[in-house]
Amino acid sequence: MILSRQAEAKIKKALEKNSGKIPRLVLKRGGCAGNMLVLLLEEPCSSDRIIERNGIKFAIEKNAIPFVENISIELKPGLSEEIVVRNNDAQTCRCGKSFKIP
Repeated sequence: MILSRQAEAKIKKALEKNSGKIPRLVLKRGGCAGNMLVLLLEEPCSSDRIIERNGIKFAIEKNAIPFVENISIELKPGLSEEIVVRNNDAQTCRCGKSFKIP
């Protein structure tokens, strides 16, 4: 997992205001290619895998584990500064947010 410095800073800032929650990667159906990894700020579930990157603990939902090895978490510039999770190994749509599961 690659975490950009900009995304790291935004996540750390959000964590300061949300005690007890951590970033959680969840597999969702959606997007033009069919599936998306979504980053939520939640309490982890007992079935989640916990990993740490740059001092931040991330929870990975059980169904998302096979898809997070080669992802990048980036901050999309703009007014909303959206955090985007990209699967760098999968066949993705043009925006890179959603991907197909073979």
